[in-house]
Amino acid sequence: MRMPVDCPKGQTLRGWMALAMLVPLLAGCGRGSSEPALALDRAPARIVSLAPSVTDILFELNLGDRVVGVTRYCRPPRSAGHLADVGGYLDINVEAIVALEPDLVVLIQDHTATGIRLESLGLRTLQVDQGTIPGILRSIEDISATCRVPAAGLQLVGEIRGRLDRVRRLTSGLERRRALIVVGRDAGLGTIDSVWVAGRSTFYNDVLDLAGGTNAVQSTSVAYPEISREGLLHLDPDVVFDLLADLDDRHVAPEVALADWRDESGLRAVSEGRIYPVEESWAVVPGARIADLVEHCARLLHPEVRW
Repeated sequence: MRMPVDCPKGQTLRGWMALAMLVPLLAGCGRGSSEPALALDRAPARIVSLAPSVTDILFELNLGDRVVGVTRYCRPPRSAGHLADVGGYLDINVEAIVALEPDLVVLIQDHTATGIRLESLGLRTLQVDQGTIPGILRSIEDISATCRVPAAGLQLVGEIRGRLDRVRRLTSGLERRRALIVVGRDAGLGTIDSVWVAGRSTFYNDVLDLAGGTNAVQSTSVAYPEISREGLLHLDPDVVFDLLADLDDRHVAPEVALADWRDESGLRAVSEGRIYPVEESWAVVPGARIADLVEHCARLLHPEVRW
């Protein structure tokens, strides 16, 4: 099954969420604000990224030549060549980070303990909170300011805001269909047993709101609750976005994964043909391509709009 945002593929979602105590998930999706941008006496030349979302932002800001280490889940451009592996979401290799002699380590909100340890070893860190769309935009500004390229950050944020504002305008006043974003499930079994979905305290809730929809999950404070088959029937969403960014890793064909929903004809989204698989990797990374996800969801929620 697949976890959003910067979750380790090798762990089950159930195990990961237990370890994370069911709070700010993946790419830590809890709500909060970024730490203030760090005041460095010079622009950092050796940067380590501890999240795929951070890595994407660094390369989008044309800072890839400064990146020396990333997690095993990061997907830098092939042109970046070999970058040192500093571990995963739950097993960050502090020794590997120290050996790289970075002058900046960028972390996300769930890495507070790691940040404290790195700072105790004399390393500079910048912690950003990407648990909401406003937080994602602030993280871009903080990273660009800390790396001494503030203009690039402001430009990127401006472009993203422009795209989000356009979606908001085009969907204003339209029916807000109830939607579920499925972030994890066993795929290819021919049936739906249970799924993990994005709750209200995640950036996905912001995505649905901006896209002109509403989250069908309303009654829980859990970031990514597990919903049984019976629970799905009770929620009965109009639309389901099924995030399946790691099907290749699981050796499951997209059509096989989609066929799992076939027998759930009691669901409105199934009977009306509104189960939408989303296989793109940007759908599970709350970074520089967040506007792509909002636009994608909006087009599917509101096909009546002349996009």
